[in-house]
Amino acid sequence: MTTLLRLYSDEIGFHTPYLAMLAKDATEGLAEARGRFVRVPRFKNAKLDNVTLIDALEVSAIEHGFDNWQSMELKLRELQSGKSYERSIDFFHKVEGGDLDAVASHLDAEPNLVNAVASTQKSALHSVGSATMARLLIERGADPTIETMLPGGTALVHAIIWGWPDVAGVIGEQNRSPNNLRVAAGLNDIEAISAFFDSNGALKPSAKAHRAYYRPNYGWFPWATGDTDQEALDEALILAATNGHLAAAEALVARGARIDGRVYETTPLLRATFRNRVEMVDWLLEQGADPNGTGWLGGHAKGVTAFHLAAADGSLEIIERLRASGADPCARDDLYRGTPASWARFYGQERLADKLQELT
Repeated sequence: MTTLLRLYSDEIGFHTPYLAMLAKDATEGLAEARGRFVRVPRFKNAKLDNVTLIDALEVSAIEHGFDNWQSMELKLRELQSGKSYERSIDFFHKVEGGDLDAVASHLDAEPNLVNAVASTQKSALHSVGSATMARLLIERGADPTIETMLPGGTALVHAIIWGWPDVAGVIGEQNRSPNNLRVAAGLNDIEAISAFFDSNGALKPSAKAHRAYYRPNYGWFPWATGDTDQEALDEALILAATNGHLAAAEALVARGARIDGRVYETTPLLRATFRNRVEMVDWLLEQGADPNGTGWLGGHAKGVTAFHLAAADGSLEIIERLRASGADPCARDDLYRGTPASWARFYGQERLADKLQELT
């Protein structure tokens, strides 16, 4: 077994839905999920073609250092009743919430928490949302080479995929693992991007290495990394767009990345809109990005256009640009069949929703 996980939550209702998804993913053959099962002796040589929730509960219990789920469930109930205390739960939540003083206090009491991995398979450094918190954890000894779930899943890559360039910059100053094209694009490093191409203009193998990790949480849908140059280029452009790195985007397109290239069912325009990168949206549209292209950002954002995402966020600047480029205000997402106006209303953008409704 690898390092034991530390509890992220004392709520049974948190663990069971999460583990039900783990069982489903393992049954469907996802390497990320199956990897967790084969590390447990009982499942090492199992076929894993019909994994149950009971199986997943057992795996999680063993990952946390318990003999079985019954023992872990008893611990969770003790924590809920106040009969027991687990520092890791408050620590991980304070990291996510950006409470620097509380995080520092927890680390004073238990220094090893800085590199603990939570029930979510993420370390504290994977969970930060600000550069300031990233610096604090690194100063306290956080290891930026820790990988979560799949090869290449470092905190740096996690920040790049989410579109947190300030956090990525702080981590990247310490360590660039896994140091592939993803990282170069996510850090807006033009020199590093160029170094991943050989004298004939082809991608070097190192550019595509360590890319198995791609989804920062289980809300993202299953997908398997390919090994083509085109996929690696298109993905790098998506990550440059996510982080608002125009120089990297220009360099990648010049090397063959496609403006509307699709990787894990999303596109550069969708990701730039999702992160409200106005300048990037402008550039992508100028380069011919399809304003009505659809994709999936995980969770309920299935079959959405950039217009849906901008409406949900209330981004008038992006909406104006999309409309000027021919975006369809009547487009409907695949899951709820909602228009941009209905997405705006659902997310509390009432005045914008009324205005968009007039266009339909």
